[in-house]
Amino acid sequence: MIDSKALAEFFGSATLLLAVVGSSFMAEQLTKDSAIALLINAMVTAAVLALIIRSAVNLSGAHFNPVVTLTALLLGKIRSFEALIYLIAQFFGSIFGVILANLMFTEVAFSNSSIQRSGAAQLLGEVIATTGLVFIAFSARKKHVWKLIPLWIFGAYFFTVSTSFANPAVTLARFFTEAPAGIAGSSLPGFIAAQLLGALLVLAVLRKRDRISR
Repeated sequence: MIDSKALAEFFGSATLLLAVVGSSFMAEQLTKDSAIALLINAMVTAAVLALIIRSAVNLSGAHFNPVVTLTALLLGKIRSFEALIYLIAQFFGSIFGVILANLMFTEVAFSNSSIQRSGAAQLLGEVIATTGLVFIAFSARKKHVWKLIPLWIFGAYFFTVSTSFANPAVTLARFFTEAPAGIAGSSLPGFIAAQLLGALLVLAVLRKRDRISR
């Protein structure tokens, strides 16, 4: 059973990054208008996110995100070994998805992004985006998560200055592309730290809620 869950997390993560990076490349080719390019990227990402969550939610829980998995672990909803397998699948799946996008659009599997995403505003955006995502993942009814998380991410593309990475595996993988969706290596630690902080904020709220409801 753990194998099927790991495969779901791997291929779901790969599909998500293929959508994020592939649509970023395509938008760059189609238009010079940055607003339209961002809209294309956001719409494709949200659509694919809805599909992969709906497809895998009853198999692996459709985490596709290390902060979701770590929050589930700390809430006692998943075992340590299972969480480790999920994390490995998410990171490798995300990188695989970027490789596929790179090969389609540049014919080079790996490259390094030089797009700097630094500063307090960018980090605040990641805290906000991740907080919303994790809160929805653990507060919404399971049957509605596949609709609500993509809606949040679509909106966060536009109301956060960071354009809502909200996922450490996604963030790391996007270092390995020259697409407009990329992120420079020097920006990785701050983004991932902000995402972990967002998840910790939600964890604190959920634990307090559980204590009150007892």
